Amino acid sequence: MSSIEEHHGVVVLGGGICGLATALALQRKGIKSLVLEKSNKLRSSGAAIGIWANGWRALDQLMVGSELRPKAIPLSEYVQISSY
Repeated sequence: MSSIEEHHGVVVLGGGICGLATALALQRKGIKSLVLEKSNKLRSSGAAIGIWANGWRALDQLMVGSELRPKAIPLSEYVQISSY
C-alpha cells in the first residue's frame, strides 16, 4: 500500500461561507490552501443569510460584492422573533 504525502501552507476546515471566503482571500494573496469539507455534495435548502454593512465591505474586498448586490433582496424592516 503506497501513501501520498501532501504539503499545504494553510488547511481550511469547512467549506461553508467563511471557509470558502478565507480560501479565496488566501488564493488572491498567492497563498495556496486546502479546503476540507465533510459533506460529499452541495445542497440547497432554501435558507437565506443576512449581510450587514461590514459583511458587504468584506465581500467587496473579495471582489464579489458587485456581483452579489444585484441579487440581494433588501429587508424593509427588522423584526425580532423571540429571545431566550
